[in-house]
Amino acid sequence: MLTGEDSPALPGNTRHVRVRMHHTDLLGAVYHGTYFDLFENARTEVFRALAYTYRTCTEEEGRLMIIVRAVCDYQRPARMDDLLAIAVTVPEMTRARLTFTYDVRMAESGQPVAHGENVFAFLDARTNRPTSVPPRLAALIRATPSFGLPGRPARDSRRSGAGSPD
Repeated sequence: MLTGEDSPALPGNTRHVRVRMHHTDLLGAVYHGTYFDLFENARTEVFRALAYTYRTCTEEEGRLMIIVRAVCDYQRPARMDDLLAIAVTVPEMTRARLTFTYDVRMAESGQPVAHGENVFAFLDARTNRPTSVPPRLAALIRATPSFGLPGRPARDSRRSGAGSPD
């Protein structure tokens, strides 16, 4: 779905996507469910550029990422051949959950198109039991200013750290 139209001038957390026919509905606008695929592809490619993949998460860090919340607010339609810029940010990281937000805009005009959010929890790949955010992923997010996460340790401020991971 990403078309290789990334620009070296883009921030590291932003990816361009050209709207293709298969993204659209009968009215010619991007189908509402397609935005979740666009979010996933942007997030995946942002992390791939930082040398962190889902394979790293599962095979090297022994974690499974599961979506526990997915939201999209639609602001204006995008149509076939529009170039979209999708910025991926991390506004919150607790011990066991990670929130990603997605700001979708028309690349040329900057007009807002959609805003999304995914909240992930993590499972131990061997036991399928809840566990913490993978250490390498947490460190990478903290070390990447463009994600927008304040420079703080990954912890849940609502809890003292005792008990369940979330």
